[in-house]
Amino acid sequence: MIRIYRETGIDKNLIQRLRYFGNKILKYLNIKENVVIVLVDDKKIINLNKKFFNKNTPTNVISFEIKENNLLGEIYISIDTAIKEAEEWGVTLFFELIYLIIHGILHLIGYNDLTLKDEKLMEDKEIEIVKALNLNRFRYENKNKKIKT
Repeated sequence: MIRIYRETGIDKNLIQRLRYFGNKILKYLNIKENVVIVLVDDKKIINLNKKFFNKNTPTNVISFEIKENNLLGEIYISIDTAIKEAEEWGVTLFFELIYLIIHGILHLIGYNDLTLKDEKLMEDKEIEIVKALNLNRFRYENKNKKIKT
């Protein structure tokens, strides 16, 4: 089951949609453990990136594998960075966030993007999931709608 916590203001309807589709992703991947998603701002993600990866920059998503008490892990997503990336890619914030959730979950189950070969395998799996769950239909939906942040 997906549990979502928000440390930054974001629309509750968007949270519900993310939780719904996040659970569909877990089911598709046959993951029985819980996954916690924490939506944060760039300041928080920079602190995590600095503490755990010695990088003093924002990033879009950081995953921490935990594997205890029926918890697979935690995924931290920067809303600030996701908004910027959604604009850069020309996609909705929902699509960008669901893609980051997929990316984070794949990290939790052992995928990585450290080499070009691994990055390609991970990207292929992300695309497979997007297609299998028909998530592309959300890529441009309500693109011009203002999202509360």
